[in-house]
Amino acid sequence: MILQGRVVRKRVSAGSKSEHEALLLVTPDGHEYKLRRDGGNPFRDPELDALEGKRIECEGKLRNGQLIVARWSVSA
Repeated sequence: MILQGRVVRKRVSAGSKSEHEALLLVTPDGHEYKLRRDGGNPFRDPELDALEGKRIECEGKLRNGQLIVARWSVSA
């Protein structure tokens, strides 16, 4: 699956034991996908943190409501 959008940080799972700040890909049509790098830490990943606020195109798989990203590039 290839998606484009802006990477934003947002609180997820509010009110649960797994509540935390996460990076999401927000697509132009408003869909939000929690980002996780393939093999990366699900709560904190410095490589993905560097993408916050940027527009990207990424390739990955949807799994349990997360977009597991294999590759990405920053859009102009």
